[in-house]
Amino acid sequence: MMATIYNITDDNRDSAADSIIQSCLDLKNPKSFFLFAGAGSGKTRSLISALDYINKTFCRELKLNNRRVAVITYTKAARDEIKRRCRYNSLFQISTIHSFAWDLICSHTEDIRTWLKSDVSKKITDAETKLASIRNKETKTYKQTEKNLNKLKKRLEYLDSVRRFIYNPDGINTESNSLDHTEVVKISAYLLSKQETLQKILVDTYPILLIDESQDTKEDLMNVFLSIQEKYSHRFSMGLLGDIMQRVYFEGKKDWQTSIPDSWETPSKIMNHRSRKRIVDLCNLIRKPVDAIEQRSRSNKEGGFVRVFVASRDNPYDTEQNVQSQMAEITCDVRWKLSEEVKKLTVEHKMAAERLGFKQLFEALDSVSSYKQGLRDGSLSAIGVFTHILLPLHKADLENNPFEKAKIVKENAILYKDKDCILTNESLNNLQNSIDDLSLCWKDRDPLCSELLQIIYKHNIFPISKDLQQLLESPLGEDDEDYQKLCGLSAALEAPFSEIERYWEYINGNASFDTHQGVKGLEFDRVMVIIDEKSSHGTMFNYEKLFGIMPKSPTDLKNESEGKETTLDRTRRLLYVTCSRAIDSLAIVFYTDCIETTASALSQTGWFNENEIIAIS
Repeated sequence: MMATIYNITDDNRDSAADSIIQSCLDLKNPKSFFLFAGAGSGKTRSLISALDYINKTFCRELKLNNRRVAVITYTKAARDEIKRRCRYNSLFQISTIHSFAWDLICSHTEDIRTWLKSDVSKKITDAETKLASIRNKETKTYKQTEKNLNKLKKRLEYLDSVRRFIYNPDGINTESNSLDHTEVVKISAYLLSKQETLQKILVDTYPILLIDESQDTKEDLMNVFLSIQEKYSHRFSMGLLGDIMQRVYFEGKKDWQTSIPDSWETPSKIMNHRSRKRIVDLCNLIRKPVDAIEQRSRSNKEGGFVRVFVASRDNPYDTEQNVQSQMAEITCDVRWKLSEEVKKLTVEHKMAAERLGFKQLFEALDSVSSYKQGLRDGSLSAIGVFTHILLPLHKADLENNPFEKAKIVKENAILYKDKDCILTNESLNNLQNSIDDLSLCWKDRDPLCSELLQIIYKHNIFPISKDLQQLLESPLGEDDEDYQKLCGLSAALEAPFSEIERYWEYINGNASFDTHQGVKGLEFDRVMVIIDEKSSHGTMFNYEKLFGIMPKSPTDLKNESEGKETTLDRTRRLLYVTCSRAIDSLAIVFYTDCIETTASALSQTGWFNENEIIAIS
């Protein structure tokens, strides 16, 4: 049969990819596939199309056998969007990787206990070895290690008494019998690799497993999925959708090029349905040194705007306002002047915190090393009572919604959760009075977080984290090993409650600012990419090296010669992700100590036309 020849301007040239995918989704003769496609190519559209095909073709058969199709997404936002586009069809189990992993192992209490015992025991051995190597027992390192060791020993002792382990993939996990996000993924990967019964449960329950943004899925778990697919290829179809160029998290699988079996289908897409031609052309240039994959823009997506503004670090707020005004004039799009209509991307969360007004809260918590990850992904249990209880309660107050308010209280109040608490008219009245005190606190003013916490603690309204309890109950001296952590937490509590609101809006992607990494998979009409190496304080990315403003380090050169990943590789992928978010217009704001040198280096890349580089003095 003669192959179909598509006209170069044919916007539907990638339709064959969807046909290939659908041919793999056969319950009697399954095949697996890896859809490799760049930014804006319609990977999610292909995923929805595949699900629609499954629903039309195999819905009855799957439901009769009590089977479903599993779809794993990288973010909660992506999960919710796919659910919506599938009209919340119960045939599809759509979840994040953490949620999916927990669903697989949640009933395996004894296996979880065994793994935790082994893991905690190893950590105890490591801590004891470390203690033995420290000669001076008065150092902070010794005291902190000793305290960690004691905590580990207590946890090991407690594990035998746990009847059931719990985990909330979307919330905080502060209970003694709860697992954290990392543990859930590690345990599920281990159990799946060792237990054939669990493998069969996975394959029998989900004969089709589709993983979006697969390049960022945890490597250990992805390797297990690949091995299960190989073992059960005759009755298990796995579909991976992703783009190696968009791997921006370091825990994802790195060696995709050699990991995909020859038996898999590897459809590809070369169209970019998102962005206008000028933006697509820029993204192609950024990508060219990596794999020379060249996307094409749609025939109705001509034009587009790209500008690079080179500016000093003085008065960044004024500079960014200036950029918005200039972009409005250049593009003839007045919405550039409206902050809420422009998505601004910063390298670091701290830069966003400064601009959005939650700097005090963020800097205080960010000073504590053990808080950093949870602070950035919204899972920090230390402030969970504010983000997960008080914020919804406050919102219900503002909306004058007593039913929602009552629901929040009933779901979270200690009086309802603690089995030892007796519900009486008096206790219920006391609870209501305490809730009223909270409402009065933020009526017509912006209370400090510490004020709200004092009311919660005094009246024992809601459960609070162990760290907050320790701060309130056991004031520490400077020599205490937890002194620095609790100082950071104490400073955060002196921030006004509005900073909690702004922080939570930002973390959930509802603010005008986001990070370069955080917008992967999203798109916006107008995008401003903010680059400032001094403010980012990072070592993983360096835009000055990428643009040739700063020379490569000896480590970069060594990694390069050995074929290892370099800072430039990571930065290139990150820049590709940020620029490819733009639909119509893109502004890159580059803060520098030397405007002239930076502008010259940008010009020499060949990525930008002369009129696209604008110096702001």
